[in-house]
Amino acid sequence: MSEEMTNHGQSGHGTEFEREDLSSRGVFVFMIGLAIVGLVIYFIIVGMYSFLDRYERSQMTTASPLSTSTEVTSRHIDYAPGQGDYVDKKFKDNGAPMLEHDERGQFSDYLMNQEKHLNSYGWVDENAGVAYIPIERAMELTVERGLPVLPQGGATEAANAETKAPATKAPAKQ
Repeated sequence: MSEEMTNHGQSGHGTEFEREDLSSRGVFVFMIGLAIVGLVIYFIIVGMYSFLDRYERSQMTTASPLSTSTEVTSRHIDYAPGQGDYVDKKFKDNGAPMLEHDERGQFSDYLMNQEKHLNSYGWVDENAGVAYIPIERAMELTVERGLPVLPQGGATEAANAETKAPATKAPAKQ
């Protein structure tokens, strides 16, 4: 038998497998390089954002050109107890929209005003004689008097009669 047959078809022409995959020195150099690149990127981004923030503050104008305030409105508002009125006044003077600082309280006040309006008497337009009444009283009156009912086809017949009526013209003078 030949020697090739005993090696199962593999010839011995310098073919060996790798003795060393990766050195620990290469891994450490890569990790240190990665950390240095990360720090450089971090400082570039921090510098870029600080430059852009300074540029925005220098270019910031008041909310309305009609506003006489020369004070620049801050983006950060701290609501300390008792300072809500100060901040509201500052924003109203600047023409900026009001921010909600007590959402539950403001919504509760809104609901209470609506409830008071629904359960009381008052005028919508006194000159025209239009008033509002409490809901309970309106339901009682509806049960007493019933809903207004038009005769069947009455509304459409009246509209048709108006459109079919010939227009009267004044005789032309000669």
